[in-house]
Amino acid sequence: MKLSPRDEQIFSAVMSLYCDGQGQPVASSRIAKQKGMAVCSATVRNAMARLEKLGLLYSPHTSAGRIPTQQGFDFWFDSYFHLDQLGQYWQPPQKKLVEFAHHLARRYKVCCCVGLPQVTTQWVFRVEVLDFDRTHWLVLLLDRQGQGHNILITKPLEANDDIRYQFATWLNSVFAQQNLLEGLHRMKAMSRTAPHYCHGSLAQWTRELGNKLGSDNSIVVGENNLYAYTNSEQELNIGARFLHGIEDKLAFRNGVSVLFGDQLPLPGFEPFLVFSLAYFANQEYQSRFCVILPKSAPIEAIIQEFAQIEHLDS
Repeated sequence: MKLSPRDEQIFSAVMSLYCDGQGQPVASSRIAKQKGMAVCSATVRNAMARLEKLGLLYSPHTSAGRIPTQQGFDFWFDSYFHLDQLGQYWQPPQKKLVEFAHHLARRYKVCCCVGLPQVTTQWVFRVEVLDFDRTHWLVLLLDRQGQGHNILITKPLEANDDIRYQFATWLNSVFAQQNLLEGLHRMKAMSRTAPHYCHGSLAQWTRELGNKLGSDNSIVVGENNLYAYTNSEQELNIGARFLHGIEDKLAFRNGVSVLFGDQLPLPGFEPFLVFSLAYFANQEYQSRFCVILPKSAPIEAIIQEFAQIEHLDS
């Protein structure tokens, strides 16, 4: 769709004024007063009428001003931004990932749903086995930043500090410079080389680790912000199932993508947009960072946050 320079300028002004956090219909007089516009209200009204015929704007009722249609939003995202070029192969540390979600939710009153890094790809720097209580050891799998996973396993009947030390030494030989998934495979393959007294604990811990690797982890920040924009009492299903729906729609797409709520397989999201960005670790896909926002949200400011996203990791 090709617009004249004047219509393009007026359309951009409508989008900016509507997506300001308030979502009010934009009147021609308001656009005519914008800095750099240099046109009268009648000229703006004629341009808005043309944009309405093209399906980019509509008026909710007579003399109410104009608001963008879904086609208008599509045209705006496609023609005015280069979303697919933003955040390509983003590789944030988990701490920065969570901080960014809280920042957006707090500043723009939106909701962020983030799939946490896949457990399978965490690289293990060292393993510690601690004496937890009378019947359990606590196994710690730690990366270089000291973050990791804790799993309780039952002590062997013959447990003492020497056996615990032997078991920890064996686990470190298995997991040295391996990710968790590879470590699990090596543990099964090397089980006969483990200290004899630890075989029972080893089988249990292998099972516990396998269960943990199969779990979906996500965080949701600012969910309450969404309920202020909808009259529905229906609870929104935000979490692992939501992320799976996003991934199904956006498989193999990099950069920032936009989905309308009615494109999602879950009910209740019709009033909202979703900005979604894939992120990676060690060049492997991890999950998606999603921002759920009303169509009236300050979209241009949020897109600018994504444009600066690489600087968050420095």
